[in-house]
Amino acid sequence: MSIVLIIFIVFLIFGAILLSMISRGDTPLAPIAKTLLGLLFGLMALFCIFGFMASFEPGENALVFKIGYAIGFLVTAGLGVWIVLGKSAPRKS
Repeated sequence: MSIVLIIFIVFLIFGAILLSMISRGDTPLAPIAKTLLGLLFGLMALFCIFGFMASFEPGENALVFKIGYAIGFLVTAGLGVWIVLGKSAPRKS
């Protein structure tokens, strides 16, 4: 694995954690963070669809990649829907 890919994945994880923490608060940025987090998970789900389609090429480990991409799609799509449609934090009066 390339070091650039590892750095990208680390930034992606930290960005998702940061957006998750912001979206759960009472700040005015919470709806924007929630939308960005849903978009991030949606893009990751689209990448899993592309990877699943690309894994139909012949190879000895194709089934492992198909299963991995299918599980990745289900997890990221589920998280994206849960973030966007989930209840927001109650506003304090």
